[in-house]
Amino acid sequence: MINYTRQIAVKHNVDICVVGCGPAGFAAAVSAARNGASVLVIDALSMPGGMSTAALVPVLMPVSDGINFLAGGIGHETYLRAQESGAMRGGAIHAEKLKYLYEDMMAEAGIAISYNTTLMDVDLDGQGINAAICHAKSGLFAIQAKIFIDCSGDGDLAALAGAPFEVGDDNGNTMPATLCSLWAGVDWNQYREGKAFSHNDDNMLAILKQAYEQGVISMDDYHHTGMTRTNDQLVTGNFSHVFGINPLDELSVTKGLIDNRKLLREYETMYRQFIRGFQSASLATSGSILGIRESRRIIAEYVLSAQDYDNRATFEDEIGRYNFSIDVHPSTPGRQALEEHKKHFRGKAYGKGESYGIPYRILCPKNTDNLLVAGRCVSTDRNMMASLRVIPGCWITGMAAGTAAAISVKNKQKPNQIDVKALQKNLHANGAFLPNFKP
Repeated sequence: MINYTRQIAVKHNVDICVVGCGPAGFAAAVSAARNGASVLVIDALSMPGGMSTAALVPVLMPVSDGINFLAGGIGHETYLRAQESGAMRGGAIHAEKLKYLYEDMMAEAGIAISYNTTLMDVDLDGQGINAAICHAKSGLFAIQAKIFIDCSGDGDLAALAGAPFEVGDDNGNTMPATLCSLWAGVDWNQYREGKAFSHNDDNMLAILKQAYEQGVISMDDYHHTGMTRTNDQLVTGNFSHVFGINPLDELSVTKGLIDNRKLLREYETMYRQFIRGFQSASLATSGSILGIRESRRIIAEYVLSAQDYDNRATFEDEIGRYNFSIDVHPSTPGRQALEEHKKHFRGKAYGKGESYGIPYRILCPKNTDNLLVAGRCVSTDRNMMASLRVIPGCWITGMAAGTAAAISVKNKQKPNQIDVKALQKNLHANGAFLPNFKP
């Protein structure tokens, strides 16, 4: 142990500081700025988008319930602009173009951005955050803000500020992580004719079994999401689980990256040898970060639960609705684990027009005065997190958190003291899907 003390300059002083520039942080920052607040967004990475860009996550999960566009407002605008710009083709994500789109929209809103900026600590004043202590190329510095929004995915800021949290299942086990990958030289027509796409296809399951038995791949992992056609030249792979990852330990994450890169080499051999259309394909690159599915869940004034999912719950303080099925990836490899997952995932899937409500209270962490959370780390149980953690859910909670933060600043109130009806009115006017809101 050492004692380390030094004076730190305040480099930024803004109305709202957003920590993390993934889809939740992007939506929070844009919403706050459009509501008149001065906004700084920081990210440890060198780009916006988080998992959808740096980790190369290839697919946008459902934005609609088959009738209504659920990720309304910022999400809908982003989706439409992504289709126009080529950042998305349907649900397929082009990571590079999505970076451009996020940055364009943040520039239009007048948001200050600081990449390669790592949150290290907080300076607290009671239950309020006086400053976020950060490190970047210029050294250590402090950021002061009236309201902070934790969109880090891991709940780093909230945890440092003293908010309670949970991680994983009852034994602390988390879902496996994946290193997504970009491939070139694929004959897509041949690939489609081969009918071996994912774990939902008997052909792929048979190939995975054969490759494992022949020693081509070293793990009997049958949960294989497969390939997405990114554009006419590129496809993106979402497969190769690594198990037992602790997302809050850098050595565990490092091991996961190294192990996953080894697995990708095996899968490249498997695809070339067994999958039609991949005989001349090349694994071009893998994500620059590991695709983490699960980390801290911050405990707030309400914990959204699997029971709420089953009940298609509605709340008085609703800030959005969503519908993705409960997608808890198996914590162990093997065919039995896959079949149990498929049974649960399909059994929980909603029908057309169905959704569950997202209450504002899950964005307001306990034991904090000037902090909101959005994205993967909002207050849910594990099963509900497995539904809400995806990009459209992040857009929804991010838009609400950014809007609420701007209202808090304007009215000089704590986030849990604002008029929720005023928040809902603002969100509704800006396109959020709030069918139960009565103006």
